[in-house]
Amino acid sequence: MEKEGLELIEIGSTVSYPFENKPDESPEDVLTENIKDKSFAVVWLDYKVLIGTWSGQKFQFYDDEEFENKYLQRMRVFNKDREMLIYRTGNGFKGRLRIDDKDGTGKEIIVANQVLFGTKKGKKCNDSYTEITEERGTSLVLPFGGLDIDIDDKQKRIFIKTHNYIDYNTVNQAIYVDCRFINFCDNETDL
Repeated sequence: MEKEGLELIEIGSTVSYPFENKPDESPEDVLTENIKDKSFAVVWLDYKVLIGTWSGQKFQFYDDEEFENKYLQRMRVFNKDREMLIYRTGNGFKGRLRIDDKDGTGKEIIVANQVLFGTKKGKKCNDSYTEITEERGTSLVLPFGGLDIDIDDKQKRIFIKTHNYIDYNTVNQAIYVDCRFINFCDNETDL
């Protein structure tokens, strides 16, 4: 269902830092321990961005593309309940795991749909993936096949749904302290 603007809700949410006690772990090992369900993956590399899925044990991207961890800048592996954010530092990888409990309370969040670049279908489309692109050359290959939508810059767009976590500073001013990806959606439904 199409929503205008932002939505404020309250949920339960916990954060942990899996790399703190395992500084030499690979991103895949930490993901295997913490994200066991099929999830989406957005991977920022030194040379491109990949969007695909995580099976609980391995990544799957368009055209079976793979990457080496030495080129990994940042990644988010996420589903409706949790997200692992991993990023490269000068001393290896670090990251955080955030788990939401929709029945819990105590954490205010803003739910927002962030529009993705892409106003028309590209050529990289098959049963499992759809490319969305812009005239200026920006394109993303999404892990959804057969998106039967007519993307244009005024009506139908693809979004990434986010939870934006609120806390309060020492003068009781509301601030964002974290953001996590939830899923992809169009104007009407989750994909």
